[in-house]
Amino acid sequence: HIDLASSYYPEPYELDELIALTDIRAFAGKRYGDLSGGQKRQVQFAMAICGRPLVLFLDEPTVGLDVQARARMWSTIRVLIQQGCSIVLTTHYLEEAEALADRVAVIAKGKLIAEGSVREIRSLVARKTISCATTLSPESLRTWSGVQAVVVEDGRTKLTVVEAEPIVRKLLAADAHIEDLEIHRAGLAEAFLELTREKVPS
Repeated sequence: HIDLASSYYPEPYELDELIALTDIRAFAGKRYGDLSGGQKRQVQFAMAICGRPLVLFLDEPTVGLDVQARARMWSTIRVLIQQGCSIVLTTHYLEEAEALADRVAVIAKGKLIAEGSVREIRSLVARKTISCATTLSPESLRTWSGVQAVVVEDGRTKLTVVEAEPIVRKLLAADAHIEDLEIHRAGLAEAFLELTREKVPS
């Protein structure tokens, strides 16, 4: 299959180079029909890039792959980008977009609702998470002005807030034994949920 696909292009990758680039050597000699779903997906990816494309469209390329195969495909995509290939990638895996994309377009119900770099998309959501080990009860923290939500997971208290600084000051004043205090900005997944909830009501 790969040899046939490569024959359509003027300057394709050499077969050994392509196999190494896509890391499919372990099953390169097998019949396509005997491959698992994930292995077929990897062969399809190899066929998509065999002609050294300058522009590449990938639709959910890592669906059906295990964690290791997904990481290998991410690595190959980064190599292609370094070689000058422009890639348009559609994905429902937000960590995939966060790991690979220079620019992100958020689409919900067929409408473009946000576009920009990962940092720019994340900055559209003001919400932050404060995580710490504290003796203060979740019930009391929920009454604080500026605290949107409080959960306790694995012995750590997590507060969802808009402005972190005043809440941190209040925590330090209220609990002299507070430990392991961390502040996290919303990730791309949280930004996506927030943007789609605001822009496209159900």
